[in-house]
Parts: sequence; structure tokens; C-alpha cells
Amino acid sequence: MSLGAVARKVARQIIHEASIKIPPAVQVTKAADNLSFKGPLGTSHLGLSGIDTLGDAAIRLCPASREIAICSPSKGFFGTLQSLLKNKIEGVTKGVLVYLRIVGIGYRASLSEQTLTFKLGYSHDVTYELPGSMRAFLPEPTLVGLYGIDKNQVTQAAANIVRLRPPSVYKGKGIRIEGTSPRTKPGKRK
Repeated sequence: MSLGAVARKVARQIIHEASIKIPPAVQVTKAADNLSFKGPLGTSHLGLSGIDTLGDAAIRLCPASREIAICSPSKGFFGTLQSLLKNKIEGVTKGVLVYLRIVGIGYRASLSEQTLTFKLGYSHDVTYELPGSMRAFLPEPTLVGLYGIDKNQVTQAAANIVRLRPPSVYKGKGIRIEGTSPRTKPGKRK
């Protein structure tokens, strides 16, 4: 392959690029392989070495225009990185809130400091220890609210709690994320 053919092949490669606006209340700093987001609700970090193992993306901070410029030849990785950055900015400005609904007779939750205790129809109570950066509240005994500044951490904690008693496929009893409805199977037919 000649040098001109290689240059044309590289020129045809599509580079995805975008910029993300940084709100006035948020400060973003970049260390070696770490982005730090500081906002009114706290500080959150994004380790780039664990996400971009192949070195596909380029991230540049533009302090004058208050933007984060990103570009990548991989469309999938570009979208993922863009979502992660937007989630970090949203987390330190507004926070992330996830509600879990507990469905079933006698199923309920109680809260003491950072420990959620669930009665889920087992012979014992099930406890779940929340991470230190998250908060939980119970508007009702069957409704659990999880709040934090890191969307990945809040949604992972919600998924871990749902795994304690996933919704059954016949009656739908168990723990589910509020607003979702499990797919149920029809029972026996005569």
C-alpha cells in the first residue's frame, strides 16, 4: 500500500467530537489520568485509565469557554464517555435520586443510620449497608429513596438491593425500581 493510499484511508476515518458545557457552579480539574468535578453538593472523581485502556479518546479542558472537549474514533466509546461526563456534572450540581418500591404482603423496610433492614418473606431479616457517600430515606415502609452525587454508585446500590428479592415472574412480588413493571407470566390454565 502506498503512502498516499494510507493517507486517504486515515482521512476517511470518522472522528466523533463534541463539547460539554460546564455550569458556573462546577469546577473541573484534570490530573494525570483523573478528572475531578467539584460542585455545590460535593466532589466526584472519574478515573480515565480504567475507562480508556486503549487510549482512544482525547479530553481537553477549555477554561475560557467553560467546556470539556472530547473526541474519539470509536462511536460507542465516544457516547459512553460523553454520558459519564454529563452524569458527573449533573451529580455534583443536582444529585441523583432513585426510588425502589417493595411489593408483597408483609414486605417492608426500616432504616437506622446507614443500614437498611428488609423484611422480605425470608425466615430472617436482610440488611444492606449503604456506602458513606449515599443517603437513604423512607417516605413509606414500602418505598425506599436512595440519594447520592455519583450516578454509577446510586444505580449500582439500587441494583444490589433489587437482587435481595427480585420481582417474581408470576405475582410480581419483590423489590423493583419505581416506575418499572416486571414482566409476569400467566399462571396455570384449566
